[in-house]
Amino acid sequence: MRGIKSQAMVLCASTSDGTKVELVEPPESAVVGERVKFAGFEGEPDDVLNPKKKVWETLQVDLHSDKNLVACYKDLLFTTSAGVCKVSSISDGSIR
Repeated sequence: MRGIKSQAMVLCASTSDGTKVELVEPPESAVVGERVKFAGFEGEPDDVLNPKKKVWETLQVDLHSDKNLVACYKDLLFTTSAGVCKVSSISDGSIR
């Protein structure tokens, strides 16, 4: 953003009314900087995003926490080599 290179992204889940917000957290034993993966999407990230494609805006609507507090893209789990990423208590919340 603003010409500053970013190395990470913070994602949070929120309740439908927005009154509660929690961080999406990787398992404690996950390696710092490890890439989060989704089954069936093993490709490499784009070097540069085309701002006209609105990639984030398109994907974000399908990010949520499930009934087991696991962060998901559609029905695919946010996964690291140490396990899945979760929220503390917001089930069926939206992730942004």
